Amino acid sequence: MLPLLAVLASVSAQLPHAIPTTFKSPDAVASIKAGHHDCPHCDLTGADLTNQCVKQGNLEGAKFDGAKLVLMCMSYADFSGASFRNADLAGANLAHAKVENADFTGANLSITSIRGTDLSRAIGLTQVQLARACADSETKVPAGLKAKTCS
Repeated sequence: MLPLLAVLASVSAQLPHAIPTTFKSPDAVASIKAGHHDCPHCDLTGADLTNQCVKQGNLEGAKFDGAKLVLMCMSYADFSGASFRNADLAGANLAHAKVENADFTGANLSITSIRGTDLSRAIGLTQVQLARACADSETKVPAGLKAKTCS
């Protein structure tokens, strides 16, 4: 029995490094509002980050479900694997952001800048969402969808 416990302890000690988890931090919102752009795997569910900036930040795997991200500067940041389910990104700037495997199910993308952003591997995008966002010739979207070009 003891050898089995030793093996289980060894495996569980390695798991936090092998499997990314979402870190719930009451200070995550305060950190972003204080100007810190990096918060990988943070749980920002329901947060009001209106008019905040995370330009060029690392927010890989962060959870923004139901968050208010209106007019947020998010350009050139890494949101790979992040979740924006039912988030309000109206007027946000996602230009040139990394959003591979990010989930946009139910997100409001009204006048959201997606210029130069590769959304081809994003999850949950609809034609209605893309028709409300602002793209350019460099924007890539999932097969079967079209992005609206804004001047």
